[in-house]
Amino acid sequence: ERKQVIRTEGGGGGGGAECEKDPLRVQEFLGYKSTEDPLFKADKLMVRAAPLVDPDDFEAYLDTVEKYREKADQGAMMAYTSSWGEANPNGGKEVMDDYLERTRLEVVNTEALLRKVLGYLGLEVISPSK
Repeated sequence: ERKQVIRTEGGGGGGGAECEKDPLRVQEFLGYKSTEDPLFKADKLMVRAAPLVDPDDFEAYLDTVEKYREKADQGAMMAYTSSWGEANPNGGKEVMDDYLERTRLEVVNTEALLRKVLGYLGLEVISPSK
């Protein structure tokens, strides 16, 4: 028996509350689309905040900041790549969806690292976004 898949255009769940799958929206949330984005160059601010970290955690903090930067870069790159999925040879909606899923995983990892940075700085860690 084949697995039944209900396909929705634009990624929404129906009921008029559909959202459009827009890979470049990921770049906006990661601070890679505009200088007005809240996380624009956040890694540079994190490095400048390093003196606020407990000296015993200093190296671990800087390592976490570097991992954050790498994951954010990867997420932004994957989002950009997915935006071209349908235009590439052998591309299509499935290819775009695959890249978007990879992008989602990068963003989840990026969020976890951001929370860790906030913890090192003694800042409030807010609830995960849904």
